[in-house]
Amino acid sequence: MYNLDNVLKSFSSKDGFRCHGELDSTLIASMESDLGIAFPEEYKKFLMQYGYIEWFGHTIYGYATDEDYHTVLCTKELREDELPHNFKRIPNEGCVLESYGGGGYYFLYSEESEKAGRVSLFLDELYGQEAHSWGSFGEFLEYMLGL
Repeated sequence: MYNLDNVLKSFSSKDGFRCHGELDSTLIASMESDLGIAFPEEYKKFLMQYGYIEWFGHTIYGYATDEDYHTVLCTKELREDELPHNFKRIPNEGCVLESYGGGGYYFLYSEESEKAGRVSLFLDELYGQEAHSWGSFGEFLEYMLGL
């Protein structure tokens, strides 16, 4: 079983590690309101400690002054994208955590979803279908730590 605090601390040793810094609960509530969702507790803890993180080749979105790493802006953009008729749309019950380099995105399901707290990888090559999933945000972080 992972320890979320230890996993989060491990990211700081990654090459090129950067983060925004701590967020307060008011800003997190505003982000949730902007998306019309409630974030899982593990993700809130991540936001409170780091805001967002990036390291060589990867980023886990959250709150950032760079629009490319801001989960609210990235999620809204994907929700509004015009897609071919055979593409599955992004779920409304969650937020984007990172773009997938080969085309697609990692997605965190919100508390009101049937898949609350899970993270899924949706791929463009599968027309927006789910390709892989993790049982929690913490499990996803462990995976990302290994990259």
